[in-house]
Amino acid sequence: MSERRVEVVRFDDMDVSVRREPTHETYLALEPPDALPYVVAPLDKPIADVGAFVQSHLDVLRELRLDMLKHFKKTKSLRCRFKTGDVAYLLGRPFMIRSNPLSTNKKVKATRTRATLQATMHADYSLINLQVVQSGNYDQGKAAFMGFAQTVFSNNIGKLTKQCMGLLDAEKSVPSNIGLRPMRDTWVIIDDERDVVWFSESLIPYPAHAVVYAFANEAVKKLFPDADEAERERLLDRAVPDWQAMRDLLASQDDRYIL
Repeated sequence: MSERRVEVVRFDDMDVSVRREPTHETYLALEPPDALPYVVAPLDKPIADVGAFVQSHLDVLRELRLDMLKHFKKTKSLRCRFKTGDVAYLLGRPFMIRSNPLSTNKKVKATRTRATLQATMHADYSLINLQVVQSGNYDQGKAAFMGFAQTVFSNNIGKLTKQCMGLLDAEKSVPSNIGLRPMRDTWVIIDDERDVVWFSESLIPYPAHAVVYAFANEAVKKLFPDADEAERERLLDRAVPDWQAMRDLLASQDDRYIL
C-alpha cells in the first residue's frame, strides 16, 4: 500500500497543510477550534502553484484565523450558533461564519426580516457571510444559512444520486427530483407518489459520501426487496465503498454536523 503524500507550504509564522483530492478546485479552509489552516488542491496541481494560491490569500487567511480563535476562546462547543468565528459544515466542508447586521433599525417588521436574510459564499477561503437583521441571532443566522445551503446541497446531491443509481444497476429506478424538508426519524424517503426523493435537512452538513449512503440504503431496500442482508451489503459496497464508516458517522451525533 502506497503512503499518502504529506505536503506543507510555509509562510512566515504559518504552516498550511496540503490535502490532495480528485477535484478541479483549489481552496483554503480552517479546522476548528484551533483554526488550523489547510488547502485542498487537485492531485496533479504543482506544489509551486498551490503555494502561490495560498500566498495570494494570506492576509484574509490571517484575519479569519483571528476571528475563529477569538470565538473559540469563549466556547469549547463545535456546534454552530451562527456567530462570527463559528464554523458551519456544508457537505462536509467547514465554512467559517461571519454574521453581519443588515440594518440598525430594531423595529424592522418580521416580513422584512424574512425577505432580507441572505448568505454569500467566498469559495476560495471557505467563508460564508450571513446578512441578518440582528448580528449573532441564532434563528436568523440559521435561516440565512439554510436558504443558501439548500441550493448547494440539491445541486450536488442530484448528480451523486444519479451516479449511485448507475452503480446499483437496478432494473427499476427511483425519482430523480430532489427535495429537502425537516425530518425527525429518518434521513431519506423515496416518495413515488410525488415523484421526489426527500432528504432530511439535517444531512446538509454531512460529507457527500454520508448523504449518498443514506440514499443508497433506502434505494437498495426499495429496488431489491427480496435481497438478504449479505446481498444488501454487497450492493452498498458497490455503490458506496466506505458505507460502513458513513453509517457510523451518521449515528455518532457529532456536534460539528448538527445544525
